[in-house]
Amino acid sequence: MDYALSKLKAGRQNCVERQFPGTGVTVRVRLLTNQDVLDASLAADRIFLDAGVEVSMQNVKVYEAEKDVQHLYRACEDINGDPLAPTIADFRRRLTVSDKERLIEWYNELDAECNPSADTMPDGDFDALVESVKKNPEAVSKVSSISTLRRLARFLASPPVSLQTGNGLT
Repeated sequence: MDYALSKLKAGRQNCVERQFPGTGVTVRVRLLTNQDVLDASLAADRIFLDAGVEVSMQNVKVYEAEKDVQHLYRACEDINGDPLAPTIADFRRRLTVSDKERLIEWYNELDAECNPSADTMPDGDFDALVESVKKNPEAVSKVSSISTLRRLARFLASPPVSLQTGNGLT
């Protein structure tokens, strides 16, 4: 569990490096922060606003695709920590659909590893997380997975299975 908890606590420092097929270039994919996600959403909004296009049912897929590109631009960097392209416009022009899908897959794998789902987390890991939170309640602020937080809250708020009394168990 120490490994899983350290991954949960590392946040933005969590990253994976992969060789991009056919290029010989190593790409580092890191987790996005809340600020990154906000900046990406605002940038996508600004593009549509500047173009005088209102997001509607007819173009929502294009809008979501632009948000994906904005997210990837912020999440992907070279091994020196620099963006893969000098500008988002250059990144968008050079990014193919299959490249985008591959980068999203790598990001999702990293996110699943660093923010494990409470539904799939082994009981031993969850028990270790509970013990860690009992010892240091501040540790809960480092857990970014909503489902893990929900499971943790349900567990901690539920009454014990049995109560000890002066006459034995009840």
